[in-house]
Amino acid sequence: MKKIIALLMIGALLSGCATANATTKVNINTNVDGAKVVVDGRILGQTPINSVEIKNSSGARNYPVIIEKEGYKIYHGNLEQEDKMGAIVAVIIGYSFCWLLLPALLLFNAQYVRGPVPDQYFYLEAAD
Repeated sequence: MKKIIALLMIGALLSGCATANATTKVNINTNVDGAKVVVDGRILGQTPINSVEIKNSSGARNYPVIIEKEGYKIYHGNLEQEDKMGAIVAVIIGYSFCWLLLPALLLFNAQYVRGPVPDQYFYLEAAD
């Protein structure tokens, strides 16, 4: 029984950490091809962009995006985000076995993990 409890505690610890350090493969597209895309200060290339890896984060974090193309207004915004499954799994494991885990351990394990939505689409407006 002690071995099972130890394995569950280790699994609960690792599930939250692995997701926070994971990446999401993101596709970025706009209504015009060939627009330059910069995410979080990193130049990703020109649209359409397929399967670029962007790191998930624990807690609230924005992924600032700048998109520009000659003849269009520069777009400033953020990537759309979503909750990642690993965070939900960590919370379920933590709360299911909370009678086994120390409260502090549960708080660190069940961190709030978010990351970008895999398919991003942006609309560029024509310049005046």
